[in-house]
Amino acid sequence: MSTPGDEPNIERLPDELVEDDHSSIDLGSGTIDPREHRPRVFATAEPESYVAVLVIESSSESPDYEPWYEESFVLLTAESDDEAREKAREYGKQHETSHHDEHQRLVNWKLKHVVEVKKLEDATFDDGSELYSRVFRDYSGYSSFEPRLGDEEL
Repeated sequence: MSTPGDEPNIERLPDELVEDDHSSIDLGSGTIDPREHRPRVFATAEPESYVAVLVIESSSESPDYEPWYEESFVLLTAESDDEAREKAREYGKQHETSHHDEHQRLVNWKLKHVVEVKKLEDATFDDGSELYSRVFRDYSGYSSFEPRLGDEEL
């Protein structure tokens, strides 16, 4: 038998599931909210900004068709590198499409490769913020697929 003042042993719901806001302790000049001192079971990481580099390829069953490739830089937010890579793949798959070209050939665009997924170091997006960079050795190889380079040097 319990004596007056004894509380029965009742299991309580976590504060995150209780709707009323009467769970703080009054200490006179201030209060303490016990939820501030409990580990956050339902807390999630803060999403971060990533840039994904995708290559998309066109194809056709027509024997005279020459494929095109598109390099796409995509901004993503994710809570981890793995989630960002998965979102990049999903983005590429969602943008796969088919259409008829000027010669009435059916052209299919499909994700060929997720080249890289990189966390943005500076996600402020101010003037001059760097979104993506990579280092390479073979400039002639790079210029062979980048027609905008021409012979002009800066």
